Amino acid sequence: MMISIIFLSVSFMISKFIMPMFFHLLYDTESIKDNYRGESIPVGLGLIFIPVITINTICLILWRTGDNALDLMFLIGCFAMGLAGLLDDLLGNRDVTGLKGHLKMMLKLKLTTGGFKAAFGGLVAFTISIIISKDPINIVMNTLIIAFFTNFINLLDLRPGRALKGFLISGVALVLNPIYEIFRYLLFGLMGATLAYLPYDLKAKSMMGDVGSNILGVSLGIVCASSDFHVRVVVLGFLVGIHIYTEKYSLTQTIQKVKILRYIDKIGR
Repeated sequence: MMISIIFLSVSFMISKFIMPMFFHLLYDTESIKDNYRGESIPVGLGLIFIPVITINTICLILWRTGDNALDLMFLIGCFAMGLAGLLDDLLGNRDVTGLKGHLKMMLKLKLTTGGFKAAFGGLVAFTISIIISKDPINIVMNTLIIAFFTNFINLLDLRPGRALKGFLISGVALVLNPIYEIFRYLLFGLMGATLAYLPYDLKAKSMMGDVGSNILGVSLGIVCASSDFHVRVVVLGFLVGIHIYTEKYSLTQTIQKVKILRYIDKIGR
């Protein structure tokens, strides 16, 4: 547990140090969009998660002897989905929304950035699942968990701090279950970076963008894929259910109607 706390603390400090540099980078490159209140703020500050994960991976490689496949897989998975999210942040539009909408456009042979992100994310999830799974059933289950977890955090990222709170709550729930120790360290490190970034997001000073939500989501999916079978069954059931629900109903309106969810959503704003 002490090592996990060290990863969290060091990642927090690293993120605090590099945050202003990335903040100015986004302003200088005019990576600015309107938030839900119509205010122009930097988008894509979730880029800070990439160097943090990379530094954590380097530390694990130097510290541990033996096979480094899992930590490198975690790094590559986060980098790949972060890249897909960054593409959506820089080039995407919101004319087509929802997973179903992007899939319909793909069936018409029209590729949206959201459609690319979904298709590429599915391939990334499948590749990781082949590496981490032992049989076809687990490959399918883990592919769905990684893909749906990635999109789940993206679904939450509609109000300041909501996706970050969803990530932190999910992360705490996962580390309380049996998971690969390497993933535990990396997830704690990412949680430290998230805590450092959280005040920026809560005060609507910046948006982490899809690059951030994708990295947080895929990391949860990868970690969850290493948990016990019954845990994955429950998680997959929840993820499928929430995706079906959000195709018909507004998640924001639902949160406003449920007292405990509304309370959590407003914490820190």
